[in-house]
Amino acid sequence: MSGTEEGHIISLDRFSIGFQKGKALLDSIRLSVNPGEMVALIGRNGTGKSTLLKSMIGLLTPLGGDCLLEGRPFGDYSLPERARRVSFVSSQLTQLPSLTVGELVGLGRMPHTGWMGRLTREDRDQIEQALSEVQMGVFMDRKLDCLSDGERQRAMIARAFAQDTPLMVLDEPTAFLDIPNTYDLIALLSRFRDRGRSIVYSTHDLETAMMCADKMWVIHEGRILEGAPEDLGLSGLFNDLFSSSGIRFDEIAGRFLYSRDRKGSIRLEGDREEALAWTRSSLERLGYGVDQSAPTTIQVESLPGRTQWILQEKGGSREFHNLYSLARFLIQKQ
Repeated sequence: MSGTEEGHIISLDRFSIGFQKGKALLDSIRLSVNPGEMVALIGRNGTGKSTLLKSMIGLLTPLGGDCLLEGRPFGDYSLPERARRVSFVSSQLTQLPSLTVGELVGLGRMPHTGWMGRLTREDRDQIEQALSEVQMGVFMDRKLDCLSDGERQRAMIARAFAQDTPLMVLDEPTAFLDIPNTYDLIALLSRFRDRGRSIVYSTHDLETAMMCADKMWVIHEGRILEGAPEDLGLSGLFNDLFSSSGIRFDEIAGRFLYSRDRKGSIRLEGDREEALAWTRSSLERLGYGVDQSAPTTIQVESLPGRTQWILQEKGGSREFHNLYSLARFLIQKQ
């Protein structure tokens, strides 16, 4: 895989995007992507995420500035050359119902098969490997209109993988996936990154992005901020991003919390860390803070085969056998 003297596979300089001159969605962008780097693009709906990705890889015409791909202006590449360097997965589900999954993934080999489009044994191996990577090997002969939305999205990702490009760009690839498949996909993209590919993807899932991305591009107030997830968290950016939504970023725990009116404080005691952590999470969800000087105490006790919660307050104590019953009691007290 080649790169510029600076090592960037993509470099944006004074890059402007939008649909009308003089009305740029984002202006004077300066960003870069390194080989073997995973970048997560974050931003609210309508801020220009899809437009940026499509403009960056030539699917939309930028309003100005430069985009270099491996050190050369993007416009200098022919379409076949681009297709051998960049693969793209759209947020829109493909509408090719008559194709089988194997035929769809085979389209990813077109930049490598020549004008005849004949698949070699190597091409077929690439197709099988791509389907195996997304856990869809048994779907090879199934028609696309017989797939769920999530399965169809995974097939599109397999097509991009089969294209065998140094750069993969994905527009909200987890939009149609359930929670387990979302985590599986992000893990899959991480493996692609570990093998040297560059990954740029847009997402609304901040927590998985913070867990796996090397770098984040965050669109906020008409500009893009770039940095490692931890650096952006320390800067206070995430709290600014959600300042009007009732969500706050806990800079110590590194996670997002829904801000609720404080109902009071409770002292938390016990020796089982996992149970204490889930109890704290439950209390915070209800609007209670954990304060070791609070007059009300919850004692978490580990008993053979079960956990017990004892709420101790001025009026006496109560025992609960799960967090749901404890939470219901606290809600009814309010």
